[in-house]
Amino acid sequence: MAIKVDGERATSAPFVEMVVRTLRHEVGDLLQSVYSAVAILQERLPRGQSLERTILSDLRGRAEVCKNELDATHDLVCPLNLNLDWVELSELASAIAGAFSLKHPGLQIVCEATRPIKVWGDATKLSQAGTMLMLSLCQAARSRIVIRVTDQPSEGTAQWSFTHDGQAATAEQLSWVTSPFNTTRNARFGLGLALASRVAEMQGGHLSTTETEGGGFQVVMTLPAANP
Repeated sequence: MAIKVDGERATSAPFVEMVVRTLRHEVGDLLQSVYSAVAILQERLPRGQSLERTILSDLRGRAEVCKNELDATHDLVCPLNLNLDWVELSELASAIAGAFSLKHPGLQIVCEATRPIKVWGDATKLSQAGTMLMLSLCQAARSRIVIRVTDQPSEGTAQWSFTHDGQAATAEQLSWVTSPFNTTRNARFGLGLALASRVAEMQGGHLSTTETEGGGFQVVMTLPAANP
């Protein structure tokens, strides 16, 4: 069953919303148990157990990805209440770049933000959208991801872009921007695109995608900006 999503709210059947809320709650409890178990085991492991620590860290990382996907699905299907305020977008982008640089040391993740740029939006939802996009971009990139924050004073907007040097998104993934849940293949990137598009539109902006010269792919969120 396809679920149509516009910039205002998800127009899904009440049954679907109920299922998503239930899954988020029940699986969320399970993931919390995983976090607690990993923390206890890591504390009790003797020194030198590098393989075991790596396995536990990987388990926690997979649990975090699952939680991010559950939260994104919930926010895409269910009605949202945004907490709008001026958000320092350059600072938010830098924090996301730093977090993923630690998780993916084999990738060059660059954040380009020459000066503070504020946008009118919900900091939590913007961070969530950026995180979901980065989860997929880090898998698709060959060696480099550039996160860039720029402003366009003449238009009163700011642009938050994500560019990687890997394969471009498939038609199936891009279809999620306008018709989420039409397919489960390559779903994570599609989910990230759909969530980012909804968040941008609810905050008075929009999302665009394009292939880059020489290979690669770029996602751009355009948002209302404060006057410089």
